[in-house]
Amino acid sequence: MNPGTRSLAAATILSLALAGQMFGGLVNGGFESPVVPLGGNGYPTTIPGWKTTDSAFEIWSSGFLGVTSYEGVQFAELNAFNAGTLYQDVAGIAAGVRVGFQFAHRGRAGVDTMTFTLTDLGSDNLAGGAGGAADTVLFTKNYSDGTAAWGFYTAASEAPILALGNTVRFSYQATFAAGGISVGNFLDAADFGAGVGGVPAPDGGTTLGLIGSALLVIAARRRFLR
Repeated sequence: MNPGTRSLAAATILSLALAGQMFGGLVNGGFESPVVPLGGNGYPTTIPGWKTTDSAFEIWSSGFLGVTSYEGVQFAELNAFNAGTLYQDVAGIAAGVRVGFQFAHRGRAGVDTMTFTLTDLGSDNLAGGAGGAADTVLFTKNYSDGTAAWGFYTAASEAPILALGNTVRFSYQATFAAGGISVGNFLDAADFGAGVGGVPAPDGGTTLGLIGSALLVIAARRRFLR
């Protein structure tokens, strides 16, 4: 590999690392994996990205019992067998970076309510202060929706939420379900990170922008050294 190629590769790796640090993000926010029976539902005990306080997840295929997904072809129900909490832990967002969120919520048998919370897990990156470092709630709010349509929510109208540089837990807790403990609180189209939900990316940048900037620097340097 010649020096120019090595420099180009190094710049690309650096740019990707910076993008990961700045942006973070969720896995499987639309609950499209694993695939459940078309026109039905399923109860997988594990799914990519997510964890649950319940004994299983409940994933619906769009159109099951007349409910269509907000996006894609699948969505989740928080109240699988209990009033569960679905959550992910997101690492790699630098301290001071403004983060955003988005998600769609809908009631199943009436007006359902869930609590959405963003929690910084502290310098030990362990929930509940298990490692000795206290957690910090960055944002929490209740959301209620009926059966007529999905409610879609973002961080655009909220006060700025700033990362502290530790792992952030992104969670949805079923707090009331009109249909009872195992019936309610549909969730879809979840996302979190810098540049999400109407919140500008750091310095107005994007992952591709960061890569492009680094490549321009390398190109200029090569021209200078000729």
